[in-house]
Amino acid sequence: MQVKYKYLYIVSVLLIISGAALALTEHRLFDILYGLGAVGYGLYYVLAPERDASRLLRRVARMGVFSGLLFLLSAVARFGVFDSFGRGAWLVFLALGLVYMIYGNVLLYMDEKKKN
Repeated sequence: MQVKYKYLYIVSVLLIISGAALALTEHRLFDILYGLGAVGYGLYYVLAPERDASRLLRRVARMGVFSGLLFLLSAVARFGVFDSFGRGAWLVFLALGLVYMIYGNVLLYMDEKKKN
């Protein structure tokens, strides 16, 4: 991954975490911040991979794009689009996105540990 986009990743993850944590207030500002974090997270995995990356990094990037799409679906659900499925539908998409995000980060950690 390209280092010049690391702040995009950090800020996006912080926006996702803070927007999810402050969802109890039901304020639109936090829904917008959560949506911006989801867009930034997905954008990071679209922009940051290098062309000559290893197979593992390309796989993690694909998983990151998918988790970004899940976060984006979660953000859309927070605006009431999927209310016919229940008000907590955004939590399902958030949980699935977190599973892919954590799995990708574990793969990167194990690959870095194996190199050392």
